[in-house]
Amino acid sequence: MGEGGELGPRRLTKFERARIIAFRAQQIAAGSPLFLRDDEIPEGEADPIKLAEMELSLGRIPVRIRREAVGRSREYSLDELLA
Repeated sequence: MGEGGELGPRRLTKFERARIIAFRAQQIAAGSPLFLRDDEIPEGEADPIKLAEMELSLGRIPVRIRREAVGRSREYSLDELLA
């Protein structure tokens, strides 16, 4: 466990990362607007997974991560875990 009431590592775990990318890629595939500017998208890129990965790497996905342990829980902003 981390210090100062933290739960888990101070970074996004590979499982959290995979879940965020999968969920966001589904949204993109269903027609959701992108959180990327046109100049940030490589020409011809249309793969929802790659677009979701780009959004995540730029910290543009508005999501909070909830981590729970016995009797405790804490929410983290994506910015806190990508730093």
